[in-house]
Amino acid sequence: MTDEVEDIDSGLVQAIRAGDREVFVQLYRRNFVDAYGLACRLLGTSQGADDLVSEAFVKVFNRIVAGGGPTEMFRAYLLTTVRTTFYKQVACDRMVDRRVEVTELLLPAEENDPVTARLDAELASRALASLPERWRSVLVLLELERLSTSAAADALGMRPNAVAALAFRAREGLRLAYVQMHVKAAAEEVCREAVDNLAAVLAGRRVRGVRQRVRDHLALCDNCTGAAREVTDLLEQLGRTVPPDDRLVA
Repeated sequence: MTDEVEDIDSGLVQAIRAGDREVFVQLYRRNFVDAYGLACRLLGTSQGADDLVSEAFVKVFNRIVAGGGPTEMFRAYLLTTVRTTFYKQVACDRMVDRRVEVTELLLPAEENDPVTARLDAELASRALASLPERWRSVLVLLELERLSTSAAADALGMRPNAVAALAFRAREGLRLAYVQMHVKAAAEEVCREAVDNLAAVLAGRRVRGVRQRVRDHLALCDNCTGAAREVTDLLEQLGRTVPPDDRLVA
């Protein structure tokens, strides 16, 4: 059923890109309940939830019309937009700590919000699978099996301080991989390098040459610049340890 839902949503997105703007109403009706539920949970009340959801839908619609936005997993993309819109609003008043621990990415379950939990868990699982084997191993031992650093060190045949250092790199790698899962594949060859490296570049995790090429590309490509702003919002929400290069999204 989930695949069927995603296929229908993806078809509607394609129709919008082809010029049929009216079908966005169908996307709105199909996904409003989930978006509204998440907005209420984030706000802690239904007051203001309609406005938050409306703003998120408008952002997604404008991105699709501009050639960006989701190509698949529309609902996950929409719910991420609801979150980043919320955090961006309250950040102005410094009312919320936006840091999210790696365990929340791996195990984001909310008993009263199974839809959001399933979507987040799918993205987090894909992000985890994309990591190097050593990173996956240490995260599974520490975050999923809940072993102590000493016990994980014994299992991996490493010293505890080496495991701690490896875990630090793995957690940061997971954050970046999770964010990168929200970036759609490049439709144009000229965008490929920028899109494939967007999360890492914005977190300062690529060599100077790659950062410069991506910076040069963003200066000329509105679609990729829009994607960079979305990625920056999500990186800020997840509290990554390295500040992004503001020149990339100025």
